[in-house]
Amino acid sequence: MSTDTGAPSSSSEPEQEEQQTVDSDSGIQPEQALPAKVGRSLAAPGSSSSAFVLAAGAAAAATALFFVVRRLQRRFGGDRVHRVVLKKEDVFSVVLALRQPSVPLPPPVAAILAGRTLVLSDRLDVQSLETRFGCEAWKGEQQPAKRTYGPADVLVAAGAHGIAVVYGEPLGLGPLLSISGAGTPNPAGRGHVQGGGEYGAAAAVTGGLADLALTIDELGSARVPAACCGAYALRTSVGVLPLEGATTASASLAAATLLATNPLLILRAGQALRLPGGGAAKADVLQYLVAEDFFAACGEEPKRMMPAVISAVKRWAGPDQAQALSLCEWLHHSVPGLAAFMPPGNGAAAAAGSPEAKQQRAQRMLQALATVAEVVQQREFVQRCGAWVEVHRGRLPAAVADYWQQACLIQHKGYRSALEVAKQLQAAMRDALADGKIFVLPTTPGPAPPLPANPAAPTASEQEALRLFRQRCAQFAAIASLTGGPQVVVPLPVPGAMPLSVSLLAAHKRDLVLAEAAAKIGPMLAEEAATLVADQKANRAQQWQPAANPAPDIAGGSSSKQPTTAAKRGAGKRGAKGSEEAAAAAAEAAEARKEDGNKAYRAGRYDDAVRFYSAALQLSPRSAVYHGNRAMANLKLGEYGAAEADCDQALKLELSAKTLLRRGSARLAQGNGVGARADFKQVLALEPQNRQAREELRRLEVQERSGGLEGPTPLAMF
Repeated sequence: MSTDTGAPSSSSEPEQEEQQTVDSDSGIQPEQALPAKVGRSLAAPGSSSSAFVLAAGAAAAATALFFVVRRLQRRFGGDRVHRVVLKKEDVFSVVLALRQPSVPLPPPVAAILAGRTLVLSDRLDVQSLETRFGCEAWKGEQQPAKRTYGPADVLVAAGAHGIAVVYGEPLGLGPLLSISGAGTPNPAGRGHVQGGGEYGAAAAVTGGLADLALTIDELGSARVPAACCGAYALRTSVGVLPLEGATTASASLAAATLLATNPLLILRAGQALRLPGGGAAKADVLQYLVAEDFFAACGEEPKRMMPAVISAVKRWAGPDQAQALSLCEWLHHSVPGLAAFMPPGNGAAAAAGSPEAKQQRAQRMLQALATVAEVVQQREFVQRCGAWVEVHRGRLPAAVADYWQQACLIQHKGYRSALEVAKQLQAAMRDALADGKIFVLPTTPGPAPPLPANPAAPTASEQEALRLFRQRCAQFAAIASLTGGPQVVVPLPVPGAMPLSVSLLAAHKRDLVLAEAAAKIGPMLAEEAATLVADQKANRAQQWQPAANPAPDIAGGSSSKQPTTAAKRGAGKRGAKGSEEAAAAAAEAAEARKEDGNKAYRAGRYDDAVRFYSAALQLSPRSAVYHGNRAMANLKLGEYGAAEADCDQALKLELSAKTLLRRGSARLAQGNGVGARADFKQVLALEPQNRQAREELRRLEVQERSGGLEGPTPLAMF
């Protein structure tokens, strides 16, 4: 290496009167290492074979993503978020010229990364360099590495050109433990944090200084900066890539992670590393399970983008393969050990089973997830780095010293209990994600927060805002960290605003399945977000708001638009003809209210949707469609009893497989497995090929074999 000088489920949408639905294995083992030369530190801180040929559709979709984003930024005022031009000294700690691996490797089947530039985290060994691990004090006590981190060698052998080692937060404790690295701007938006953790890797690829980055993620330390900066990231399954040659704070939570702005590069790098799960057809993914309660725990920006996420998932997976999941409820019933880590409940909690009680339990369950992961990380950090920190804490950021003091309080018993919960969670996830299912959840609770006005001396409110953001990020990151399964971060570009992000989680060793899904869903997310933003802008002034006086056609007042007025107008002279006109006017008004309900539903305003559908039912009480649509909105609100009652009324008017599915979901959510089974069996009698009904019956059988239903199940269909 030479010195160098200088990337609709058919049962889940509101219905039309005639047409039922409105749609809105093996890891790589590195060879022995040989010496290589290295670069220098910067003064400023801060012909392919068929095995690697990508599907033409995936390549075209991923390439189109960049043109889509540029077009959206021009069309919707993306210049309001001022992007930052990054300099090498902002992120590069050492400039490299890695063109050959540090060990002799078998020649790759194809140089699929030829011409691509690669940066490495400063926690990864590079031959002849001292590993920095986020701080100069650590680096000063290390011996030069004898070999480069094995997966980095493999990427170089596949054609990548290693150009730099990049900065990260001290001792791998990110994201956002401290404001260290605040001098490195977020390329996605001036004045916003870059996410901390492995911020150098995320900033380098999104700032155009590199095509690809390789680092380690523990408790979101790479996933969060990727989300904040708008990058793709693939956290690999634990065990498929080695940790030898990588310095970690917590080996139990750590996994190698790839970052790029082009999802095809993630896929190619994964193929070069021989990650498992490649070649799986889309049909192998039976369902995408969207964790609605995780999205509900986010800020307003992700909530507003939920319809775009759902639409993109349905476009890729198909309308019959999308399902909503109350993930916290599922965790409550599937991972009993989490209860010991839940904080005390609110003394004034609502009645058991109420939406308020479930919301409170979801918040406590999210906190328990993060607590388990943090106990593991803190205990292992003390075991790995505690003695060193005790000696050097005067040279470390105050937040790192404080973290060390808290970590020293973790007892071995609590650590063992946390590891036991992790085992329970692994087993539960293995069952839940069997048969090709994929979880969809937010990566962060919102866009990258603003930087403190003075990063060197942030105010108490600024520190609290960053603490809460970090806390929620840890809650979302904990599942993949504790289970060791793969997770892919997919950016959600929002025209005129900072990027958001969603994540896909799959079963262990389904890494390339996620990479392939990201290459497809990414462009669709950009398109759906643009459409949603345009619709929201166009309809903002027209969105329905509760009025001081109820709308006449809902409350039965005296407006000239009411069917009662039309009836009075026709009653005197036209007799039967007038009655027909009145009925037609009522039907027209009811249909208008239904359309208003559909718009509210697609926008995620489920309370408004229920009101509009109720108004339609006042005008046309014998409409099975209106009852079915209100049932769907009530399912989204967690009002399962009301949803079941609506389905009962709809089924009296019209037998429908879709309505039976909805009633089965409502019954299942209330713990009525017998009634749900009857509904799903009746669906199969009407539609023998209905996949959802088969899956629900199979799930019921599994639950019964494991001891039966214990309380409400959390599934509710879109």
